[in-house]
Amino acid sequence: MDWLRAISEGAILVSDGAMGTMLQSLGLEAGQCPELWNLTHPEKVQQVHRAYVEVGAQLLTTNTFGGNRVRLAGHGLEAQLAEINRRAVEIAREAAGDRAAVMASVGPTGLLMEPLGDLSEEQAFDIFSEQIKAIRDGGADTVILETFMALEEIVVALRAAKSLGMKVIASMSFGAGERTMMGVTPEQAATTLMQEGAQVVGANCSTGAQEMVPVIRRMREAVSIPLIAQPNAGMPVLVEGKTTYTQKPEEMAQFTPQFVQAGANIVGSCCGSTPEFTRAIVATIARLR
Repeated sequence: MDWLRAISEGAILVSDGAMGTMLQSLGLEAGQCPELWNLTHPEKVQQVHRAYVEVGAQLLTTNTFGGNRVRLAGHGLEAQLAEINRRAVEIAREAAGDRAAVMASVGPTGLLMEPLGDLSEEQAFDIFSEQIKAIRDGGADTVILETFMALEEIVVALRAAKSLGMKVIASMSFGAGERTMMGVTPEQAATTLMQEGAQVVGANCSTGAQEMVPVIRRMREAVSIPLIAQPNAGMPVLVEGKTTYTQKPEEMAQFTPQFVQAGANIVGSCCGSTPEFTRAIVATIARLR
């Protein structure tokens, strides 16, 4: 599936939803490394992908969000980085078949870049290049940079991906005041990422759909390239000490027309969502057509 051609011709595509939420429902325990399941429980990772394909997801996200050297080192798994990322892409491609396209997830390092922290631009470029090369070796041609809050870091990740010939979807996480935790505005994010060569820009995580609609609208006013919107299943709340997402699939889907009107070309969901959310979004877009 040529997802980029489809949206350039006016299609509204539906991406999948949460991976972590689904793996937890299949037995992933708190503190465990989700990416390790690409090697130890590949059948369960593929089960998640297939569930999203079956309800109509046209873009599948690999189980590689924390697959960089820094995050894997926290679990003592940095030596298995190449195998973890490569296998994740293979699992997703097997599930996608000819029904969906695969976008390989790359998340932030979890470190602060200079001058706020110790991570240099050169070190960050090397970290992201290492992961993205493994992703490319697995057969992916698209990377989704997601849940970034620092513009400097996502720009380095984007440059690494472009240097390896990848198509890039670049998504940042906006919270209170329609800014990222590092103070980046939707306009700053969209404009900079477009200038750096991203094919798609947008927002994911952090907020529910209602709070994300104006972020997408502001991005559309700033750039003309395609946009992606992937909100959480509402704002998280603590229930008996556990983070819980209370929004229902049909409640999120009610905002799909607003995302489309705001300028989104790809609509999906993030933390707390399940294939039922994807099913509801697919049905809503079908009615819009």
